[in-house]
Amino acid sequence: MRSGELAVWAAHEQWRMEQLAYDLARGSATGAQCREAASVFEGIAARLRGFADELDGAEVVDGGVDD
Repeated sequence: MRSGELAVWAAHEQWRMEQLAYDLARGSATGAQCREAASVFEGIAARLRGFADELDGAEVVDGGVDD
């Protein structure tokens, strides 16, 4: 992912997280909204890890997770 694309995507997700923060502070956040936010956080983490690997020139190997 190019840095410009990541920046645009991150700015959009920041807006969504700010909306959640306001709703949490007002006590009006819903369960669905919180689940969506959790999914967004997971996506943010995955994209940032991938971008970090690109920056470092790391070879990404999908090792899977055993449950």
